[in-house]
Amino acid sequence: MALLPIISDAEAGPEAKSLFDHSTRMFGRVANAMRVAAHSPKLAQSIYGFMVAALREEITGILDVRTKALVILKTSMLNGCKY
Repeated sequence: MALLPIISDAEAGPEAKSLFDHSTRMFGRVANAMRVAAHSPKLAQSIYGFMVAALREEITGILDVRTKALVILKTSMLNGCKY
């Protein structure tokens, strides 16, 4: 059971709405980690910055987004992550 609830679009404050909008435009959706982090807008901004740096192909230029997603999935599976 989660200790912090996931913030929906309807429940989001102005700062969270802005991050949600940017996340949707950039990645096509809002990650649940971002929705939980939105309880603390400064934390959510840091996570968003990390996501942009880690996943955007034109920023890193080394691996395409699909390969990065497969690496994330494999790492989660190896660590027994059920999320």
